[in-house]
Amino acid sequence: MDRVRPRGFMLMPYYRSFVSLAIPYVISAILRMYVEWKRNENLRLSVEKESIKSELQFLKAQLNPHFLFNSLNTIYALSVKNSPDTSEAIVDLSELMRYMIYEADKDLVPLNKEIDYIKSYIQLQRLRLSDSENVSLKITGEDRGRAVPPLLFISFIENAFKYGTDYKGKTYVKITLTITDASVYLNVKNKIGIFKEPTKNSGIGLENIRNQLELIYPGLHNLKVENDGKDYEVSLTIYQKTI
Repeated sequence: MDRVRPRGFMLMPYYRSFVSLAIPYVISAILRMYVEWKRNENLRLSVEKESIKSELQFLKAQLNPHFLFNSLNTIYALSVKNSPDTSEAIVDLSELMRYMIYEADKDLVPLNKEIDYIKSYIQLQRLRLSDSENVSLKITGEDRGRAVPPLLFISFIENAFKYGTDYKGKTYVKITLTITDASVYLNVKNKIGIFKEPTKNSGIGLENIRNQLELIYPGLHNLKVENDGKDYEVSLTIYQKTI
């Protein structure tokens, strides 16, 4: 007597045929979904990158005039005193402006160029100071092949010179830049000297750098500011990008 086969067993060949025909369509649909997701993700990243780039350009546009105004004040102070260093200060400023015009619009610049810029700025400040004996810059580590966003450190240094001069004209500013394989560490310390009433734009430089750090190094930097009433100290560590 013939054994009755289960209904599902009889339909098994049809299931197999259906699955065989359906698999290419399913794979094709998944691939189309992935391609569409990838296209949308790339578009989102592109828009996000352009947004960050626009914001950084806006922040730099704010910083550059701020720096220029302070530098012009320095030269003005020299000219009022009929200082023979006035012409040298103008040359130094022109070199600084050349850097700002041709380098500051880049995402990253060689660290050695940024260091040269800082040295030129400090030299410009020394020319206006009546006593710069306690102004120092110490750099350790290898800067070759390293890169940073342009003008990243200057606001901290500028702020130290702005407030680090006492009533006798003595300035205390200590700047340390330590370069390691994994990071760049900046420490700027100054004595709190002549008190100046804060103005509307007095904090624009520091706030500008805070915003840039959040945009460029989100979660990859450590900024610490200390003020005990006598000393003002800024410590910044960034995990270095290379070029």
